[in-house]
Amino acid sequence: MRSFWFRILAVCAFGVAAAPAFAGMCQTPFMHDGGHVTLAGQGTFNLGADLSFSEVSKQGDNSCKARVQGKATYGLAGLPGGSSRVDYWMTVRNGEASFEKQDESGRRVPVQGKFDLRMLGLFSYAQPITHAGQTFPGQHFQIQVDNKGSKPVRINTTERTVGEKQTLQTAAGAQSCWPVRYTRTSEATQASFSGLVLPIPAMTAQVTDWYCPDVSMVMKQESVQSGVSSYVEVTELR
Repeated sequence: MRSFWFRILAVCAFGVAAAPAFAGMCQTPFMHDGGHVTLAGQGTFNLGADLSFSEVSKQGDNSCKARVQGKATYGLAGLPGGSSRVDYWMTVRNGEASFEKQDESGRRVPVQGKFDLRMLGLFSYAQPITHAGQTFPGQHFQIQVDNKGSKPVRINTTERTVGEKQTLQTAAGAQSCWPVRYTRTSEATQASFSGLVLPIPAMTAQVTDWYCPDVSMVMKQESVQSGVSSYVEVTELR
């Protein structure tokens, strides 16, 4: 279960080759040596993360590199929760982020089946948001939920649509933020927990990402699944 994304998310993982980013991601408040971001959440879909950034180098607003280290925690619908250590090298080129980890031989290899940072919403938008009604294409992920050879879970989102700007109280103070709404679905699967094979049900959630342009970040992600609300939000940012 240590590979489970809940995370899921956020979080947010999956076999990652390349992940969508957003314009100006390299200019977010945490993207510097000693940068730090903490996320916490509540609800059926419960995710948290405590991430630090180092070895940061920048070549422009959409080109940078950094080492991302920390811990992600997750829980889902009463199933056993857990945590996942995060130690990735992130590279952003032309608005897309890719993640690598160090294998046993010391080589850097693409992240496979661990914690997918895309689910946190920090790396979600490839172009600037400019107006209500703007749309972004759906996304597709997959995640290995255990180390027992089970099939990966496939996660899909519908087209994402921007709503009217609203004021949101955040860890960075009051922000004027765009709500971006979409549906997220995941397929049913099963996973092994302490020797027990348990079913993971298919899930459908209505999701809202609150993207705040002054900090170039999604500061809060809300979701509703079967009438039950959950959220993940940035609680510390420096």
